[in-house]
Amino acid sequence: MSPVCDIARNYDQYFASQLYDQRYPRPNPSSLSIVVREIQEGRKRVLDFGCGNGRYAAPLLEQTDAMIVACDISRGAIGELSARCAKHVETGRLQPVCGDSSVLINAMSRSEGFDLAILMFGVLGHIFSQPLRQKTLATIRSLLRPGGRIIVTVPNAARRFFKQQAMAQHLVRKGHLEPGDILYERKTDHITVKMYYHLYNLEEFIQEIKQQGFRLIQVRAESVLPESGIVKSAPLRWFDRMLMTIMPLRYAYGFLAVAEVAPEVGQNQIPSPGLPG
Repeated sequence: MSPVCDIARNYDQYFASQLYDQRYPRPNPSSLSIVVREIQEGRKRVLDFGCGNGRYAAPLLEQTDAMIVACDISRGAIGELSARCAKHVETGRLQPVCGDSSVLINAMSRSEGFDLAILMFGVLGHIFSQPLRQKTLATIRSLLRPGGRIIVTVPNAARRFFKQQAMAQHLVRKGHLEPGDILYERKTDHITVKMYYHLYNLEEFIQEIKQQGFRLIQVRAESVLPESGIVKSAPLRWFDRMLMTIMPLRYAYGFLAVAEVAPEVGQNQIPSPGLPG
């Protein structure tokens, strides 16, 4: 299946237009706290896959002692990150990598491995198509040390892009898109950026992670309110935290999973806590 759009080029436009910074000026504080906790527990060598211009990498470098490899397909985003965190590039705490998972593999030596990998702001859903998403997860798993963990967020199809989902159906029937795929746009007065997304239901998300050799530790809401709002508004963040304590997981705006490299066959399996019933 051929790509439906040039995702790397479109993300270069997205960052250059400042649309990305306007929508997401900072990380989701709730998600960031989960990543910080994992690092504080000793998972200090971190892969930020789909790092953008450093929405998570930059605060993690300031708030923790993590060593971070930050990878993104957008050359513009990697350029911004490298300039933004130049002092950490110089000290070696931050290693920017421009490219996809295959480029990442070539950039790492055989002796290197990660304790933690993060794919935030729905990065997994921006990878076209399902085989490539599975390959990406498998590649990241191969780069994790034994007991290494992954934190992934994806958009909930039941809460997002209803018009675009309906419009995508004829492309699905023609075989140009897969079920759950959509095309959408981000606009300013001067530019229109065409985007691709795969929207998940909860069962699909869990299955996709498990199929690539991960054992789920926790699945929870990334947020209940739209993330572009809670990253900009303290009152909305407070309200969102309250909603997450009372709303069923199916109402999440996005899902967040924490998983670890599954034990080899024959080792004792420990039941996964924190999963939905």
